[in-house]
Amino acid sequence: MLQETYERIIKLFEANHGYLSAAQLREEKITTIQVKQLLTDGILEKVSHGHYWLVDREHGKPEYYKMIEVCRSHPKAVICADSACYYHGLIKKEPKKLSVATLKTDRSRMRFSFPITRHYYSNLAFEQELQTVDTSCGPIRVYGVERSVCDAIRFRKDIGKKQVSEIITNYMKSNHKQLERLYAYADAMRVGKIVRTGLEEGKIR
Repeated sequence: MLQETYERIIKLFEANHGYLSAAQLREEKITTIQVKQLLTDGILEKVSHGHYWLVDREHGKPEYYKMIEVCRSHPKAVICADSACYYHGLIKKEPKKLSVATLKTDRSRMRFSFPITRHYYSNLAFEQELQTVDTSCGPIRVYGVERSVCDAIRFRKDIGKKQVSEIITNYMKSNHKQLERLYAYADAMRVGKIVRTGLEEGKIR
């Protein structure tokens, strides 16, 4: 590869905060062979099918990079449950698996270098409490605090009682909690009794 071409590709990635898609590269007349060479040389990392990151050995990846990479690669995916609670500061330690919500009809593959737990939702439930947070590296689509707490309780068997209890404890300590909003969502999902009991007792059975 010519040095001039190499430098142009690097500048393209830097201008996009380290991330580019295969479609964007094609628009810039960057060939598949050139991309493969940069991958082989360790200059680029394949994030997922058709998405790449310019390796930054000095600074590493951005904060919440797993969420960013999922949302960049799958424009309709949403961070949910315990992972959303982690984003909102209700748990200190990042969950081992990233919890991701998609529509029931979405059967696209999700293959990343980190593990994912995928939850499927109906059209109505999927849109409720959805927030989009813009970062310099791309958007993060994440559910709001109340819905995330409720979903964590719903998926307690997958998440684990200890983790869910920590989420409940920190949520109840928050000065910004909106219990009426949480109960309304819980009732809509038909888990109102479980959620109320968990919040009252401070733990999940």
